[in-house]
Amino acid sequence: MTSSNHRAPEHGLPLGTAALVAGVGLLLMVVSAPFAQLVVFPELLVPGDAAQTASNLTQNRGLFLAGILAWLVNYSADVLVGWALFYFLAPASRPVSMLAFAFCLIYTAVALGGVFNYVEALRLLDAPESAAALGTERLHAQVYLLVNAYPYDWGFALVVFGVVLLLRAWLVVRAEHVPSIFGVLLAVAGFAYIVTELGRLVAPGVNLDFLILAGLAEPVFMIWLLVKGRRL
Repeated sequence: MTSSNHRAPEHGLPLGTAALVAGVGLLLMVVSAPFAQLVVFPELLVPGDAAQTASNLTQNRGLFLAGILAWLVNYSADVLVGWALFYFLAPASRPVSMLAFAFCLIYTAVALGGVFNYVEALRLLDAPESAAALGTERLHAQVYLLVNAYPYDWGFALVVFGVVLLLRAWLVVRAEHVPSIFGVLLAVAGFAYIVTELGRLVAPGVNLDFLILAGLAEPVFMIWLLVKGRRL
């Protein structure tokens, strides 16, 4: 006899379909975020040099656009994952699963606000009147400030994402159709995001980068969703 905690939602995605959709969405995030964060923007942004940064963005406009698009894909996939996991984890507690999805949307909205800084920087560089109105030096400084604002916006958003992971961890531990170990891993990752990002604000001199290893919980959970979860 199937436990009520293991049943698919009466209205919405079956568990297997929800797992597959969430797994594919996580896969898109695993590819798009590192591409933008580790490949594109380190190539374009020169710390402490506004003029060279502006020159790089202008001369490598296609790469700049690819980085922006990668972040848009990442956050679109994040909403897809949040929607699918709402159904996948709803058997454990529908209200808490809905709350996790709501926090996921808040996280995405805050993070996308940071991405729009890149779009504004692109607009300033593309508009001939920008240099005339601001002067070249001030224009470069404005663009530099915009493109370097994203890490701060994203860091604040990751605090919210830490809450998302903690809620999902609680749901996973309660769910009978998901191994509880994933709940433990997601909880550790959630605490790590919160501590790391708040630590940058409260104690910027303390190196907490080692905690980022806890983020491996999400790719591990993704593999389980694609291999095992989709068979539910």
